Amino acid sequence: MEGAAAPRQPSVMSSVNRGSLHSFQRLHKELPLSLEDLEDVFDALDADGNGFLTPEEFTTGFSHFFFSQDNPSQEDAGMQLAQLQEEKVYQSRGDEDLGDMDKDEEAQFQTLMDRLGAQKVLEDEADVKQLWLQLKKDEPHLLSNFEDFLTRIFSQLLEAHEEKNELECALKKKIAAYDEEIQHLYEEMEQQIKTEKEQFLLKDTERFRARSQELERKLLSKEQELEQLVQKQKRLEGQCTALHSDKHKTKAENTKLRLTNQELARELERTSRELQDAQQQLESLRQEAHKLHQEKEMEVYRVTESLQREKSGLLKQLDFLRERNKHLRDEQDIRFQKDKAARTNTAASKPSRKQRSGSVIGKYVDGTGMLRRIISIEEDPLPQLLGGGFQQPLSKCLEEEEASGQGVDRQSGPARPLELTPTSPRGQPVGKEALSEEEGFPSTPDRLFRIVFVGNSSVGKTSFLGRFCDGRFSPGSAATVGIDYRVKTVRVDDSRVAVQLWDTAGQERYRCITQQFFRKADGVVVMYDLTARQSFLDVRQWLSSVEEAVGDRIPVLLLGNKIDNEKEREVPRGLGEQLAKEHNLTFYECSAYSGHNTEESVLHLARILKEREDTVREDTIQVDRPAKKKACCG
Repeated sequence: MEGAAAPRQPSVMSSVNRGSLHSFQRLHKELPLSLEDLEDVFDALDADGNGFLTPEEFTTGFSHFFFSQDNPSQEDAGMQLAQLQEEKVYQSRGDEDLGDMDKDEEAQFQTLMDRLGAQKVLEDEADVKQLWLQLKKDEPHLLSNFEDFLTRIFSQLLEAHEEKNELECALKKKIAAYDEEIQHLYEEMEQQIKTEKEQFLLKDTERFRARSQELERKLLSKEQELEQLVQKQKRLEGQCTALHSDKHKTKAENTKLRLTNQELARELERTSRELQDAQQQLESLRQEAHKLHQEKEMEVYRVTESLQREKSGLLKQLDFLRERNKHLRDEQDIRFQKDKAARTNTAASKPSRKQRSGSVIGKYVDGTGMLRRIISIEEDPLPQLLGGGFQQPLSKCLEEEEASGQGVDRQSGPARPLELTPTSPRGQPVGKEALSEEEGFPSTPDRLFRIVFVGNSSVGKTSFLGRFCDGRFSPGSAATVGIDYRVKTVRVDDSRVAVQLWDTAGQERYRCITQQFFRKADGVVVMYDLTARQSFLDVRQWLSSVEEAVGDRIPVLLLGNKIDNEKEREVPRGLGEQLAKEHNLTFYECSAYSGHNTEESVLHLARILKEREDTVREDTIQVDRPAKKKACCG
């Protein structure tokens, strides 16, 4: 091992001179040891445990290792004790050798150190000297190897020292160059700062100069404004002096105007009281006129009701007379057959042809003619056919009934049935009043509203009125000719309301007559047929006629009839709702056949009319008292 360790000592010392474990691990290529073994050797040589090896630590550790190789065959149990004893012996021997060292050995060792140049590397030569004396005394044959080892080590150390010096010189040069560069940069920075400072001062000077010029201009402008203000002040002072001189005149005029204002205020107050009195008188006259109007309407309704009852009795008598007339015709036919058989022989010799003149009632009925007339809503809404002109002949028929039976025997000829022509196409007189009173209603209603029904022909207006007034559907109704009306008393909220429903003809030739009724109507019902699209398209024309006649001052109800015939519907409900929304109408779909929405729709319209009438009654003429003007002076 000694022979193997000797040639590798220079590289080992060069690694040791670097001092760190990383440098020590470079010996892995030069020594037959693994990295773990080298770490163990480094830890053994690093006595103070700071992670670095100094030449003194390496020499001391190596000497301990070197001398510990002399007794490799000792037992492990006494190895530690022997090592301690050897250290003590080594120390005692070293002390004795040092004490007994003669001058020759000192000179020889000093010569060796001078030759190796140890003074440049080692600060303390005591450890090396002690090792050298120990080898010389105990192992003189190893002294040459140790000296060669020291030669290589110190040569490496000298090289390392020279390299260190070179590095220090290079570092100093680098530091000097860095300092020079820093100085150059500092000078450049100083120059740049100086340049920037000069530019800033130059700009600041220019800005200050411009600011000064601007302030001078402003100062000059302010001086001019001040001069103008001084002149204006002088002018105002002159005006103020003039105003002070006129103050007394104005004060006197103000006093005079104040007196005039007070007098006018008293006159205004007196006029306001007179106006208020006139307003109260006007309101009382208005209420009295409204009361008279209501009394007139109620009187008309009572007369209408009484005449309706009389007319109902007359109609019953007329039906009785029709049946009686039919019976008389049957008897006349029987008698005629008997007379014809008795006069068979005489008829051949003396032919005579006498014709029966008919029932006695025929002359009275024919005298009145066809009771078809156009009723105007502007007139008194009482049918003229109920007058005495028709009632007197009808009573005579009852008195002459027996006489007519006696005179039948004297009449001859073929029997011609006498048909009483109905006074209207529906079998009732035009203008018939079907007054219906609900159970418990008194005879006199609180209100009376006129409602006009318009729409194309055959949309169901007459059937609707029959369902509403009589509570039944009459199939096979003929088209209305001219105008007809019905009356029914209904309850709206807490009031008894009589609705006069006017049925108009839908044919084109009667439209000019229909428009005349709008002026006196309180409400209008426009009806169309759900199964006839053309009747819905003509609704806009009917609405235009209503608007031309009365504008928008009366409510309009839009009715879609025949909802029971849903399979043949041609007008969707949405179109009716859209049209009602466009013209601000009340919209219902009804059925005169089933009675669906017949009463609801009319009651809704009657409620709207009642609310409008209540609003009109509550509204009074209010003349605002003019605000008292304050005096302008004082």
